[in-house]
Amino acid sequence: MNLAVSAKLLARPGSATVTPAAAPDFWAQQLKRNAASASGESSNPRSNPRSNSSSKPRSDPQREKKRELNDLVSRVSGSPGIELFNAVEVGVPTHVVHMIADATGEPIGAVMDLIGVSPTTFRRKEEAKERLPDVAGHRVMGYLRVVATLRKLLEESGDPQAMKTFDVQAWVAQWVRIALPELGGKTPAEMLRNPEGQRAVEQVLERMRGGLVG
Repeated sequence: MNLAVSAKLLARPGSATVTPAAAPDFWAQQLKRNAASASGESSNPRSNPRSNSSSKPRSDPQREKKRELNDLVSRVSGSPGIELFNAVEVGVPTHVVHMIADATGEPIGAVMDLIGVSPTTFRRKEEAKERLPDVAGHRVMGYLRVVATLRKLLEESGDPQAMKTFDVQAWVAQWVRIALPELGGKTPAEMLRNPEGQRAVEQVLERMRGGLVG
């Protein structure tokens, strides 16, 4: 009887949960944001015959990817949990892996290893224009949350002058591969496999507050 009542309560109008069907918007909207930002910062020579590309400074590809990654990290830190859950459920697009590699300066193979995807699987998914398996999605989201935590700590306790030249993405990319006693000798990258490990990594960062920027 109680189970039946509970089932009816869960089935009441207005109590339906959000389905993963809307999750692709998270990644699609991110692509649109990146495109809009890029078009706003620089004009397209093809669309403007009068433009002289030689008179304009060339854009820095890595700097652009850093901006895109920063924007994605901001979205992750500001999005509700259900939206991030759905984003992982539908799978992370392969272009996100390329973006992380370009922004951090890490070889793409190193990023594949970080998220637990073999080069063969990644290549097959990319050629088929399919999303990565959820195990990779959990690690990608965990990595983005670690970057978000670090950035927040830096904003709260970092030296404003030092932060201007502090490369958050590059620091995290190297730090996640260091075996830490606080994590039982494991690397932060290994701990990104599940939410509990991700939280443990965030706790280590929080204990490092004030000593991140030298």
